[in-house]
Amino acid sequence: MTAEPLIMITARDNAAVKLYRKLANTRKERRKMGLFVLEGLRLTADACRNGAVLRYLFWTEEGYARWRSEQCSIPMSGMRCAMISDAIAAELSQTEHAQGVFAICEIPVPPPLTSLLKKGGTYAVLHQLQDPGNAGMILRTADAMGLDGVIYSACCDIYSPKVVRATMGSLFRVPVCCTSEIESVLEACRSAGIETCAAVVEKNAEPVGQCQFRPGTAVVIGNEGNGLPCEVSAACDRQITIPMHGTIESLNAAMAAGIILWEVKRMQNRGEDRCT
Repeated sequence: MTAEPLIMITARDNAAVKLYRKLANTRKERRKMGLFVLEGLRLTADACRNGAVLRYLFWTEEGYARWRSEQCSIPMSGMRCAMISDAIAAELSQTEHAQGVFAICEIPVPPPLTSLLKKGGTYAVLHQLQDPGNAGMILRTADAMGLDGVIYSACCDIYSPKVVRATMGSLFRVPVCCTSEIESVLEACRSAGIETCAAVVEKNAEPVGQCQFRPGTAVVIGNEGNGLPCEVSAACDRQITIPMHGTIESLNAAMAAGIILWEVKRMQNRGEDRCT
């Protein structure tokens, strides 16, 4: 630890506490301030370890003891630390089992598409995804698979507390980019030599287990209920599908993304093995 907390906050109308509430509840406020919130020991510690810029760091007495026991460091430059009462923590917490650790973090400046997309890279492109759990879980999956980035197109706010929690810290490790225009994403992929593969539920699409995936692939996943719009899937280089048994028509978006991304990386790694 580099310093002790300086103040104790017990007032509900404290400016920092009020800011935390606004950021936790309002996308408009997050965009306006360029800030988002973190809750929990692991998530906040991951943010610190991966170079996230924290503005405020709050603990309850129990949360502070946990923080010290985990030997988490505190990047003090430009950051304010404080203890908060259990009553304040109960108001701020959005989890079932609060850990007494909260933070306000700067939203990082996203890389432009032209610098995120690199030759031979592997990416997930998510279009019109609205479920926070799916949006966060796919980013976590991308982290586990070693993807080079995730692009969110017209999706839910990835800095909402639910999405941030679902990433389990992967938000701080995987390059992300958000845009409202899927057409610009597909065009940028073409310019970078990245093959776009639309995940669809179509009998005529290529079964994912029989596909050959080369380095330089982007898997495009659509909305939970409607999938990809026809014009988007048609604009991709390929259409791929997960064959399913019986009368099941589709899978959860995060589950489908995990299966396809695993197959992509497996085939890419097999191709690398052949070259060595």
